[in-house]
Amino acid sequence: MTTIQAKTSQATTSQAATRTISPGPGLRRVRDGYWRVTAASGAVLGYVEEVTDEGRLRFRAKRLHSGLRILAIGEFAALDEATESLR
Repeated sequence: MTTIQAKTSQATTSQAATRTISPGPGLRRVRDGYWRVTAASGAVLGYVEEVTDEGRLRFRAKRLHSGLRILAIGEFAALDEATESLR
C-alpha cells in the first residue's frame, strides 16, 4: 500500500492531507495469452485468458475460488477490464 502526503497552504495556515491508495491487481504472464492475477498480498485471485471470438480479441476472466475451483467471471474487450473484474 502506498501513502501519499500532500501539503496545501491557505494564507498562513498549512494543512497536511494524507490519502492511501491501494494498488490494483498484479499480472504475471504464465504463457502466451494467459495471465495470473494476484492481490497486493501475493494471493492468486484468478486468471485472464486471451481468446478470439468471431474475429474479435477478448479477455476471459476466471476467478480462483477456494483454491480448488475456477469460476468464469466473463469476457471483456480489454485486458485491464478483465483484471479489474477480479479485484
